[in-house]
Amino acid sequence: MEKYRSAFSRGDITALMDCFSFPLQVLSATGAEVSVSVADAKTWPGVLQRLLDTYQRLGVVEAVPLALSIDEPMPPVAMVRAHWALQRQNGDSVYDFTAVYTLTPIDGQLRIVAVAHNELPALQAAMRLTSR
Repeated sequence: MEKYRSAFSRGDITALMDCFSFPLQVLSATGAEVSVSVADAKTWPGVLQRLLDTYQRLGVVEAVPLALSIDEPMPPVAMVRAHWALQRQNGDSVYDFTAVYTLTPIDGQLRIVAVAHNELPALQAAMRLTSR
């Protein structure tokens, strides 16, 4: 997860893409609503770039793991639950969210094959605050 976190902090799309395997299942929780989609290697870089661009507009320079847990429900599958805090250069928190990543070895490297997160409501709220 450090490679993933570091790639986000650097805004390195190529390194981020190397953390995933495709097709990628994405579950976005927005309170009582849940959307499930499947991303492919062709469209995912654009999604990541839009997210990185939004982080830049919000002044995010670092994703700090507030809590991290790893479970191995069955070999060779691992599940990582991360509570992230997105921070500005001065250490102020922009917002926090939780994501659960499912990883398995593919081509000799652990790769994310599914991600579930509740980031969208916090991201949208932060964007509304900055647009005032």
